[in-house]
Amino acid sequence: MRVPKRDLIATGVVALAVALYVLWLVDIALPWMDGIRATGAVLLGLGFAASLIAVVPGFDALLHGNKAYLAVTSLLGTAAFAGGLLMLISASDIGLAILMAAMVVLWAIATSHHMLIDAKVHGRRHFRLAA
Repeated sequence: MRVPKRDLIATGVVALAVALYVLWLVDIALPWMDGIRATGAVLLGLGFAASLIAVVPGFDALLHGNKAYLAVTSLLGTAAFAGGLLMLISASDIGLAILMAAMVVLWAIATSHHMLIDAKVHGRRHFRLAA
């Protein structure tokens, strides 16, 4: 199986979000991320960016593909957005945790799904990075 380029890029974006979240958890404030709302806004933006990179290019196929996958990822996306809104409105630590957990799970599901689709299309069985 191969990891599509768009998923490699989205992986980097999600990894950056996780790293920034961990910095926030251990109370290392970056100058441009002072406070939960600023941190959360950056993480929410990175989540949207990862989605735009990995999901939007194949959105038409997504709508006509596996309905269970679409339903689960839609629910997770809604949870991420709700967590982000909760965090922005009430400076909620729980909202930020929900946002991050949903983002990581969405990334894992989407990347796995894209790898499986790529393997079916190209008949690949072995893992390799995109060239």
